[in-house]
Amino acid sequence: MNTFIKENERFLRICFSALRISGWLLLVISLCSPVVSIVLLRNYESGIEQVIITWLLIGFSLMFLGLLGIGLAQLIRYLLDSNYRPGFILRHGDKFIYAYVILTLVAATKHIFDSVRFLGMSIMEGQLTILLSNSITQAVYLAAKAFILLGIAQLLKRLMPIMYTFKTW
Repeated sequence: MNTFIKENERFLRICFSALRISGWLLLVISLCSPVVSIVLLRNYESGIEQVIITWLLIGFSLMFLGLLGIGLAQLIRYLLDSNYRPGFILRHGDKFIYAYVILTLVAATKHIFDSVRFLGMSIMEGQLTILLSNSITQAVYLAAKAFILLGIAQLLKRLMPIMYTFKTW
């Protein structure tokens, strides 16, 4: 493992910088997006609740992606620097990922309810097959995303103690 790190140190340092910058950028954007959407949409009277809920889900999703990027940057730095102690996000990364899985399941539930709500309108307009194919595709995507995130969380939970033991050995 040390030879891999030494051979790819320059590439890993570039990845570290890119992940750190993009993670913080996503985090800032995610915190600003609900405020901007509420300010822009405050004059509308009807249907605003669904738009705000959608924007909040997108904002939280971006926030978790930003935290994931920062956590990966901390993991790369932990691999590169022998004196670096894992940051808070890396130490508790599995919990952040579990929260992201819950958010993904909430988004999937919202999508299913929206699909059922529009089902009646699509039957009248003859768009049932399009709605069902889109809904099933989205449901499979969100389920796969949730399972992949669960696997990453379990891997991180088991990998960190092994890496700590390897670095102190």
